Amino acid sequence: MSSKNSAVADGAMKLHQRSIVIDALDVSHFDRSHLEKMHAGGITACNATVAMPGANFRQSVDAIRDFDTLIEANSDIAMHALSAADIEKAKAAGKVAIVYGFQNAVGLEGDPKLVKVFHALGVRIIQLTYMTANVLGDGCLEPRNGGLTVFGKAVVRELNKHKIIVDLSHVGERTSLDAIEYSETPVAISHACAKGLVNNPRNKSDEVIKAVVARGGVMGITSLPNFVCDFENGAEPTLEDYLKQIDYMVELAGIDSVGIGMDYVDGQNPNFSGTRMWGGTMAQAERKAVGRTVWPMPYAVPDSSHMAIVTEGLVKRGYRDEDIQKVLGLNWLRYFRKVWGD
Repeated sequence: MSSKNSAVADGAMKLHQRSIVIDALDVSHFDRSHLEKMHAGGITACNATVAMPGANFRQSVDAIRDFDTLIEANSDIAMHALSAADIEKAKAAGKVAIVYGFQNAVGLEGDPKLVKVFHALGVRIIQLTYMTANVLGDGCLEPRNGGLTVFGKAVVRELNKHKIIVDLSHVGERTSLDAIEYSETPVAISHACAKGLVNNPRNKSDEVIKAVVARGGVMGITSLPNFVCDFENGAEPTLEDYLKQIDYMVELAGIDSVGIGMDYVDGQNPNFSGTRMWGGTMAQAERKAVGRTVWPMPYAVPDSSHMAIVTEGLVKRGYRDEDIQKVLGLNWLRYFRKVWGD
């Protein structure tokens, strides 16, 4: 490495180390090893999927209990985040703040009032649908592309009331646009890429992205291979692919619109979510969205411990330090504070 490149890398690492870094989606198997990997990568906070997308109410509560136990046992490097202030406290203490999130709303079991219960248990992010339809609306793989249902509107009202983030990552186009319009608080896309670069059903159209950002929301860029490149036809994901997604978002919606949402699945089996939903139907739906499958999946940013390469890549692209810090975490922190109210 030349002295110039070494200086760039050193400067980028120092910038990364002093930054608040937020990964807006991690669905890995959480244990001490994964927490250490996140800590090594300089991650300040993450939105952890605490219950699989098909979990009912009881299963969701049990999963929350398990995360509580994990964090208590690893309190030297982890803490549960209920607020933006907690994320700042985690940064000061050198810990990873875990935000509890769901990637589906089926755990409500038809009762919007259970939103209040999940808030009391520490959940701060709930995605409306996961790939296919539920009683709230359509997922991104539903060909009918229906909108937000009456029940979906009732749930959005409760999420707004209890200051829980409305996540649209796996949600269909029409349901997304309806939720953006109906929600009284800004909504988010925690983990996706731009369909304008990679035409995958899980990616988001320019219309949806601009509508989310116009209301004050943020989109996290995922590192999954099928969403950042033409993996289906043999391309392999690279850091360059990931950075191009960030560039696209900045050009489309501005530097304040974009964050990180890697969607890591460390320690999970290939059908970890699908096999638990509707007798494997969800696994088939996921394969339709994901396409070519290799396990473990080759991410554009390999894992949590490599997060600093994003910082270095943005430095080399000529982004200003203050803008890099927005992408790494300050955009998410600002948004969390706006919705959670602290």
